[in-house]
Amino acid sequence: MRRNDVEVIGGLIFFAVILAIIIGVAMVKTGTGRIETATVESKERVCDTRRDCRYLIFTDQGVYENTDAWLSLKFNSSDMYGALKVGRTYRLKVNGWRVEVTSSYPNILSIEGEVTK
Repeated sequence: MRRNDVEVIGGLIFFAVILAIIIGVAMVKTGTGRIETATVESKERVCDTRRDCRYLIFTDQGVYENTDAWLSLKFNSSDMYGALKVGRTYRLKVNGWRVEVTSSYPNILSIEGEVTK
């Protein structure tokens, strides 16, 4: 094998590994959907930069993120943030997990309904 062939094969293997990681992360993010019941204790808009913001929802079950999710076709995080009221209990469709190392939280995909007590 010539050196050029080895470089091409190495590049293809590298590309395949990166693609596999991206697909794996996407599958985990979209394949962990579940319904959880939680009472909203507070909520906050957190910005890392002027344009890089996310909504955090603090509940009795932990912290959730409310951001748009391209893979789940969710584009209404601002409307959803406004609809969630402090002190009320909701059934929430969420996906993902809390990963402290990356400061990521389960993402709220939809409000399935309000629970009345």
